Amino acid sequence: MSSERTRDDAGRYVSEVSVGDVLGVFDTVDGPTITTTDVVDALGCSRAVARSRLSTLAERGLVERRKSGQVVLWWRVDSGESAYLQGFGALADTDVPEGMRAERQRARAEWGEDGDDLS
Repeated sequence: MSSERTRDDAGRYVSEVSVGDVLGVFDTVDGPTITTTDVVDALGCSRAVARSRLSTLAERGLVERRKSGQVVLWWRVDSGESAYLQGFGALADTDVPEGMRAERQRARAEWGEDGDDLS
């Protein structure tokens, strides 16, 4: 039986659930808080993946948590940033930032450091 899950170069499974996907769960659940079970139900991932992504969001200061009885409640933190600036966080788990740096270096090499060398 072959697995349809994607593996990285080291042979580890690549998660198909991003932190951006988990942030989206806040928009689908009634109320200001979500639980790990909400993430599992909405995204079809394991509890371990849900907890990992929520913990990553907490480390980045995008969500906070509090235990209430046996349940951990998670809520978004109002960062005061515009939606435009918050959108850049979705690029964190991609190769887009590295690609942008490489393109900037290529352009500087081709056009000069100031970008005005048209000779």
